[in-house]
Amino acid sequence: MKKVLILGAGMMTKTMAYYFMNKCNYEVTIASRTVSKAEKIVAGKPLGKAVSWTVGQQDALENLVKEADLVASMIPQTAHDLVAKVCLKYNKHMLQTDFLTPYIISIDEEARKNNIIIMNEVGEDPGLDHMGAQETIDEIKAEGGKVVGLYSYGSGIPSFDSNRNPFGYKFSWSPKGLMMSATKPAAYLLNGKRVDVPSIFHHHKIIDIDGIGTFENFPNRDCTGYVKHFGLDKNVTLFRGLLRHVGYCNTMRALVKLNILKEKKEEISFKGLTYAQMTANLIHADSTDNIKAKVGNFLGIVEDDDILEKLDWLGLFENKSIPVEKGMYSDVLVELMIKKLSYKPDEKDMIIVYDEVIAEFPDRKEKRVSSMLMEGIPNGESAMTRAVSLPASITAKLILEGKITSRGVVMPMNPEVYKPVLKEMKTYGFEFKKKTILLS
Repeated sequence: MKKVLILGAGMMTKTMAYYFMNKCNYEVTIASRTVSKAEKIVAGKPLGKAVSWTVGQQDALENLVKEADLVASMIPQTAHDLVAKVCLKYNKHMLQTDFLTPYIISIDEEARKNNIIIMNEVGEDPGLDHMGAQETIDEIKAEGGKVVGLYSYGSGIPSFDSNRNPFGYKFSWSPKGLMMSATKPAAYLLNGKRVDVPSIFHHHKIIDIDGIGTFENFPNRDCTGYVKHFGLDKNVTLFRGLLRHVGYCNTMRALVKLNILKEKKEEISFKGLTYAQMTANLIHADSTDNIKAKVGNFLGIVEDDDILEKLDWLGLFENKSIPVEKGMYSDVLVELMIKKLSYKPDEKDMIIVYDEVIAEFPDRKEKRVSSMLMEGIPNGESAMTRAVSLPASITAKLILEGKITSRGVVMPMNPEVYKPVLKEMKTYGFEFKKKTILLS
């Protein structure tokens, strides 16, 4: 019987654990800082076990990894390197859904020598977006075409009928993760030339997704390194972006300008402070009098601007005590957002994965479009939970069944990965709709 260690008991863990226990008949150990969450997931499951573990407990991690055949790291990206080191030490396969880290890239050769797989980016975005794009790229190459452009977009947002707040957003994944990504620069390629984007929300555009709707998009991290993973030429145009409901980017620009997302070297004490006082501190105001107007002046907008209405609705101008005693400004923002931007049980999220591949053939130029839309289940699993957990779970099963022969640091652009994963995802309703548009 195969044994899987899942690190973390967050939003994505339950679906993964149930897939392993119910579908694969694997033994599953869930290790979590909040062990009660893990216990709730495995309750009544004879193949499940919950244990208490935090990132700083190195010896405990080593003992857990030694007993596993595969480790699924579902904890924040900052801890993946630590997990990878232990998996490398004990020759254990590892899987994670986050973006590659420089350290993980650096251990490719050593992982190959140890005959293990370090699998990466097999969630929704990154993950399904890679798989859909690579499938189209491989089809084009098989037909004698050349890929000159790839535009790839992913998103997890409220469904149209559950989009009921002025931010046009709700959390289907870690709020803290969103805050961290909001301040990261991005880069993409335009005809092989690098375009750096220091502030992602100043680089947003409107895009129409055929058959779905109109959204804002903005660059997602530095995607220039994906040229080699997709097997593309150096002079290609390559853009990876995120989709949001219209109006989101200007709101985020305001939060960035307020410096509420900026990480400090030391934690801040919020004891005795109100939200309004914290906001006054952010803009260096001497009091909370007319705080809304003062924030407007700081941002360079008029007092009745919809941005100020959104910040007011969120609670940043309220004279209520902050329940967070110590942390970063972003921790207070996350606390407010969790209150106001969380899904109610009967509400639905939706994931959108959309790829455009521009291809040149000897006699024509084409745009091949792949689009996927999936909504969450009211009073059930979210679309994001399934879109992240299922591809990762299927990939882990492929590894443990010996169906992935590649070794080292592996990405889902590998046909050993994307072909069977996309095939099984169809059985859950996750399927790309494809369309070809003749350009010339």
